[in-house]
Amino acid sequence: MIHFINNMSVTDDQKKDKLWKGKSSLKQYIRGKPNPWGFKLWGRAGASGILYDFDVYQGSSEKAANSIGVGGDVVLKLCSTLEPRNYKIFADNYFTSLPLVKALQDRSLWYVGTVRSNRLKGCILKSEKELKKEGRGSVDFEVETSCNIIALRWFDNKSVDVVSSYVGLNPIGEVRRWAKKAKQFIIVKRPNIIETYNKLMGGVDLLDSLVSLSKQKMKSRRWYMYIFWHTILIAAVNAWLWYKRHCSLLHRKPMKLCNFIRDVASGLIEFKSKVGRPAGLSPQPSLPKPLTRKPTLDVSQDCLDHFPLWDAKRQRCKYQYCEGFSYVKCIKCNAHLCLNKDRNCFTAFHFSGK
Repeated sequence: MIHFINNMSVTDDQKKDKLWKGKSSLKQYIRGKPNPWGFKLWGRAGASGILYDFDVYQGSSEKAANSIGVGGDVVLKLCSTLEPRNYKIFADNYFTSLPLVKALQDRSLWYVGTVRSNRLKGCILKSEKELKKEGRGSVDFEVETSCNIIALRWFDNKSVDVVSSYVGLNPIGEVRRWAKKAKQFIIVKRPNIIETYNKLMGGVDLLDSLVSLSKQKMKSRRWYMYIFWHTILIAAVNAWLWYKRHCSLLHRKPMKLCNFIRDVASGLIEFKSKVGRPAGLSPQPSLPKPLTRKPTLDVSQDCLDHFPLWDAKRQRCKYQYCEGFSYVKCIKCNAHLCLNKDRNCFTAFHFSGK
């Protein structure tokens, strides 16, 4: 049957080509990046690298009346899901502005970030030349008393401007730096705001580095597949970071990221849900059954739904240190294990994983 559409009364939805797989307008070029061509994603991650929220950049749009710039609007959008529980936000100078700090402060969210000098209008600080004459570690700052916001300029090898509503100048610490002219290490004074920023900033960069280590080459004519597989890889890295955190609490040595992703893939492939044969189809000729594979550790040691089942056919025990045969098998692992008065391989297998 052929369906005809009246071209004079076609809707906007019908004008869209549902099979279009051409180049996406979202792809852009960013100078200075290792891979300059790609899709831009805004992300909100913790200091550990765990990603909590992200958004795909969809190009420029009309600015709202209360807009505070592209970077500020991105931060407000990603922080809109945060409850007012005194969270601390850290960002670089692309996002930071005084209106952003004030807007987050109104939501009971505190901010620390580097800022560009042209965004500190009305805030008079010593120039970089003046601070350079005073030496490394020199600092100048101003405080907006009504909102309790500090703007600080610190000089090390060059000056850096920082804005914060969370932490201030004191206590002043010390940091070891290399002096090129003296050819020795020297002690440089460092404000608390700089130390806090360096300590807790960089979660997104950490996540990007872990994702790049695990990324596989792929090629597709469908541009949205790149975004889909990237989100899958981010989810896998997020899971590994949570797994690594749990291992540190249990004082266990975590497995490497590549091994973790391999085990996750093996678990999803081997223990997928079975799809029944549709009714009305003739049965297919039976094929020889493949050898039973040993389940992965994340399945055999998850302590969920491991129950013994009596099987009519006896098979060799799958426990590593046993050479006997058993009629009992685990209904989840599909592995035959000894379970009698002499041997309890069933329990040993699910606790030792061997």
